[in-house]
Amino acid sequence: MSRRIGILAGPYRVDDQLGGIGLRLWEIAQVLADAGHRVTIAAPHPSPFTHPGIRITTAPARKVVDTCEVVLTTDLPDTTLLLHAHRTGVRIVAENAPPVEHLHYTTLTGDDGAELYRDTVARWRLQLLLADHLLVRSEAEHASVLGALVTAGRMSVAHHQTDPGLAHLVSLVPLGFTRHAAATAATADAAAVVTEGACDLLWNGGVWDYCHPAPVLTALARLGPGAPVLRLMYAPSPGRRRALEEQAGRLGVGHLLRWPDKPVGHRERDGWVKAARALVFTGGRTAENATCHRLRLRDAALYRLPVVVDPYGASGDLVRALGIGPVADPDTPDALAGALLAATADGPPRTGYLTALDRAAGRFTLERTLRPLLAWLDTGHRAPDRNTPDLVRAVDGLLAAHPALTGPAPRLI
Repeated sequence: MSRRIGILAGPYRVDDQLGGIGLRLWEIAQVLADAGHRVTIAAPHPSPFTHPGIRITTAPARKVVDTCEVVLTTDLPDTTLLLHAHRTGVRIVAENAPPVEHLHYTTLTGDDGAELYRDTVARWRLQLLLADHLLVRSEAEHASVLGALVTAGRMSVAHHQTDPGLAHLVSLVPLGFTRHAAATAATADAAAVVTEGACDLLWNGGVWDYCHPAPVLTALARLGPGAPVLRLMYAPSPGRRRALEEQAGRLGVGHLLRWPDKPVGHRERDGWVKAARALVFTGGRTAENATCHRLRLRDAALYRLPVVVDPYGASGDLVRALGIGPVADPDTPDALAGALLAATADGPPRTGYLTALDRAAGRFTLERTLRPLLAWLDTGHRAPDRNTPDLVRAVDGLLAAHPALTGPAPRLI
């Protein structure tokens, strides 16, 4: 049955300047629309993107909620919209991850950081209480959200009797891509965008304090002549750029480090990634990396590229389990250097990674991983505990303890 679905993008763009979360929302919308649903995306900026069954609007998100039967949100959505949807009977589907990554944000290091984080956690707890269905990206996140639901008082005999597997409540939707993305990638022209030199290794996301390419530069220095070229898909911030340039100069690998001199739009990404021989991203030993699948993993299966990753959590676990690239400790330069060579140089190791990518390609398609959500949408069912006295008391208690949840959230990023 066709449903009217609103996707609340919050601050995330769904246009040619989108990032990982915006791309995930756009591709989920495509799958929903292909299944016959009518999708409206409430986005912060106008978008030229078009797809049958999808409308992108910059109108107030509340208006979108008022015209929908189901809303899908990102993590930490506008709680005023959540409450409005809940009170008007709109079903809520929420991407969910505990607010651990947020502790990296500089906004939480100021004098009011502790109070700001308490507010952030309270908004996440409200999402847990109000969602009829939750989306998670990794097995680790799936386990963590089940624990969180128990702690929040959402787990019950009613849920178990509905389905012991809880498929009506939580869907595992790993990082992936649509058939439309696959068709675009197949025809992308690498030469049209990468016009200077090689693109052996591609750092295909942003540069952050907790996920940065500094260890890769040290590893490249260990390889000597013939080391692969490292390209960053996006230019780092001025401060991080200076630090990387200085490090590359000290190590004598400045000629191996490159990035674009202008912003790379989404429609150019295919050429950039297609020009590479392998992907690389090295994160820190952080709690956030322990549970999340980094959004850039999507590119590995879509473009059939081995991926070099650290062993510090869900991303490394997935790469190791599927055999789609070498997992190496970025704190061990020789091990990381060997991994970079294995992923980029022709030979048995790289051939093995490519074969594994071929075997694993099907599990990355969103058309496959969204089937449980599509089945739940067809039922028209709300969560079985949606209006139980216990849940009503829990929501009322949270709002009483944190009255700010009935207003706009402070800006974190």
